[in-house]
Amino acid sequence: MWSHFGPWAYGPLHGFAMTCRWIVEKQPEPLDNGDIEALFSLVDNSITKQMWNYSFKLVLRVILREKELQVSFNLYNSSLEPFQFNMLFHTYLKVPDVRKCNISGLQGCMYVDKTKENSVYQEPREMVTVNHWTDRIYQNTQQEHVISNVVSGRKMKMIKYNMPDTVVWNPWDVTSSTMSDFGEDEYPNMICVEAGIVITPITLNPNNTYEGTIILQSGAAVGGARSKVRGVNARQRCSPLSADINRNSGSSYFQSQTSPVSTMLNRQPAVNHGWFTSMMTTTDFFSPQRYPSNNPVPPVHHDSTCDQHSSCTICSLNL
Repeated sequence: MWSHFGPWAYGPLHGFAMTCRWIVEKQPEPLDNGDIEALFSLVDNSITKQMWNYSFKLVLRVILREKELQVSFNLYNSSLEPFQFNMLFHTYLKVPDVRKCNISGLQGCMYVDKTKENSVYQEPREMVTVNHWTDRIYQNTQQEHVISNVVSGRKMKMIKYNMPDTVVWNPWDVTSSTMSDFGEDEYPNMICVEAGIVITPITLNPNNTYEGTIILQSGAAVGGARSKVRGVNARQRCSPLSADINRNSGSSYFQSQTSPVSTMLNRQPAVNHGWFTSMMTTTDFFSPQRYPSNNPVPPVHHDSTCDQHSSCTICSLNL
C-alpha cells in the first residue's frame, strides 16, 4: 500500500500503487546463487499527479528463494519539494485455523485499535492471538515476528527493515460479510501480519531515497543455524536495491543527504543489509499530511461516483 494508509481526500483507499500499471524493469530470472529476482517500477504520471502532485520513482525488488521470499522497495523523491508517504506490505497468510495462531514481537508495543474508535492501548501479551474482529496498528515493533501455525501448521518468520510498524488484521464475520472481495467463510483461514510505515508518515526530501524490506521465511527455526548463516552472507544475499537499478537522473539519483547507501555498507554490520537503521521512533498518532503551498494537491475531493465517471481519469483506474 502506497502512498497513503487508509482513506484520504484525493484518491483511493490506501493510495494508488495497488491500482496503477507498473513497469517491468527486469523479468524474473535466476541469479548465480539460484535465487529468482524480478524488478518493477512505478513512476509519476499525469494520472498520479491528479491525486498526489509530486514526482517520484518507486522500485520494487522481489527475490524468491527455496524457503524464503524477500520484497524490498526503494522510493526516490524527484520533486523540488519534500513529500510525506506511508507504506505497507499487504501480506495475507494462509492458516489452517486463525484461532490457533500466535504472533511474537509485539509485547509492550503501543497500538491503535481501529475496531474501538482508534483508541490506544499497550500490548501485554508475549504471544498475540486472534479470536475476534481485529484491526490493530502496532507502533515501533520488534524487527522480527514469528507467526505460528500457518500453512501446514508451520511457523513463518517475518524480518523487516526500516518499517517500524506492524498491522494485525482479520475481518472475522463482523466485517467479512460486507466485503465484496472477501468470502464470508474465509476469515478462519487467513491472517494479516503486515510490516509498514503507518502511524506517522515519513518525510522524504528532494533527491533523497528511502529503502525498506521484508523477508518471509517458511518453517523458520527461531535462533537456529540458518539465522547465523544469514548474518554472514547477508551482504551477498540481500544487497541494497540501490546498487542494482539503472538510474534515470544522473549520479545523484540515490545519494541521500541523510545516509548514503554506500556509507551504510562500509559502516554497518552486514546483517543490516545496507538499509538505513534508525527505525523512525514517533510520538504522534495519525499526523495530518502536509502539502507545500507551491505544489498543491487537487483542489477538490474526488467522489468515486462523480458525474463524469466514464471520462474521469481517476475513475478510469477502476478504483
